[in-house]
Amino acid sequence: MRGPEMLNALSKNERLHLILNYPPLGLVRATAKIFSASGMAVETGCILLPGQAEVEVTFSYRHEGRNRVHRIPARVTRSEPGETLLEFDTEGQAAVHSLLEWPASTTARSSNCGRTTPATA
Repeated sequence: MRGPEMLNALSKNERLHLILNYPPLGLVRATAKIFSASGMAVETGCILLPGQAEVEVTFSYRHEGRNRVHRIPARVTRSEPGETLLEFDTEGQAAVHSLLEWPASTTARSSNCGRTTPATA
């Protein structure tokens, strides 16, 4: 599933399950509600993550008969019971653009953090 297919899957009530790695707490299960090139809204149940916390979003899906795993760094912009908003840094945005097969935006040129790891399993 890529690009519009992935976004359409979310809009058809299919769920993209993912893991948020937040080192002080550990791994947090979440479900994507909205997924865009700049960030995502995820359901986190009763887990509240602090604003500006850095997390790593990990998710997988099948594409062309292979399981694909992606890890994208993000920052918490808002967290309330049941929902957390995440924003991707410029390298994360570039990784999502590549994943969704969108042309890279001018805001996704470079970053000092050096932490994108779209991985294939």
